[in-house]
Amino acid sequence: MIKLESLAIYPVKSIKGIPLHSSRVNLSGLAYDRRYLLCDENGKMITARTHPTLTLVHPVVHDNGSITLTHPKMDSELELRTASFEKTYMSTEIWKTQVKGQKTTEHADQWFSQLLSLQVHLLFFGDESKRVTSRRPNSPVGFADGYPFLLTNTASLEELNRTTEITVDMRRFRPNIVVSGITPFEEDSWKIIRIGDVQFENVKPCIRCSFTTIDPDTSDKNSFAEPLRTLAKFRKLEKKGVTFGVNLIALNEGIIKQGDQIEVIEYKTPEVYTDKR
Repeated sequence: MIKLESLAIYPVKSIKGIPLHSSRVNLSGLAYDRRYLLCDENGKMITARTHPTLTLVHPVVHDNGSITLTHPKMDSELELRTASFEKTYMSTEIWKTQVKGQKTTEHADQWFSQLLSLQVHLLFFGDESKRVTSRRPNSPVGFADGYPFLLTNTASLEELNRTTEITVDMRRFRPNIVVSGITPFEEDSWKIIRIGDVQFENVKPCIRCSFTTIDPDTSDKNSFAEPLRTLAKFRKLEKKGVTFGVNLIALNEGIIKQGDQIEVIEYKTPEVYTDKR
């Protein structure tokens, strides 16, 4: 049986994820997922690619919607309540796309600026924030890299670990949805799937970057560039890059939960890879 093995959200782009038993699926992503983003004073996006310590920021989402953030190097915690945010917006750029982000609080800016030793702003994807995906321009997305959902497969990870220099776990790939019960990279051939009451469309393979080389427990980057080094040997698309997992959009809203059975409604011809291992 194909099932939903695990769920996770990342409230602030680049920070540690929160495992979930169930989640509300909005068209723009799972509830609370990547609703915050850091940028410098010029609006340039700040992520763990250049500041790996962000991966050690630990979030807790409370029942009232507020979020508490902690970090091993910070003496105080940071609480985020949308009701206290400023009413002003500033422009930031996500992969050449301009997006308006709502300013949060001066305290939030100071907390992250102290952590990163860099003057930054914490922005929220507010009511005036608008962004859509490139291949499906009617599909909304928040501050995620390109698409609102990332799906990975436990068998695909096992196949990767069969030949990597180190054993990596799924957290390096920062998926929202992890599935089990299929063969390695079988997810490439899915076009439309149903999880619970929600249908998803597989738009494209997810192109991976140096973020995957960061150890989620220490924030150290792997000196051998693993798992990218191994992925490049058997999961590389010419002129596109190295892939792992698939980017999805939701075709409707609803609730999905851990253990849900997954139904493949429609298949497609997957990309062709050459295994050079």
